[in-house]
Amino acid sequence: RAETANLIDEIRQAISLLGGIFDWDEAVKRLDYLNSRAEDGQLWNDPQEAQKLMRERQSLEENINAINGLSRALDDN
Repeated sequence: RAETANLIDEIRQAISLLGGIFDWDEAVKRLDYLNSRAEDGQLWNDPQEAQKLMRERQSLEENINAINGLSRALDDN
């Protein structure tokens, strides 16, 4: 049990460090912006721009979801 607790502490510290590298507030704001742009019908007039935006949106969403998932899993322990 102590080994598990130590591992959980190490993971919490790693997530905290990620928060320093990964600007959480800016990431959430950027994702909101990208989501609103994706809903703009004009975006799809430029397929290259739309594809670029959707790739960034997907990557950002995956990163946010991964960090949220790790935090929830740690909170459950």
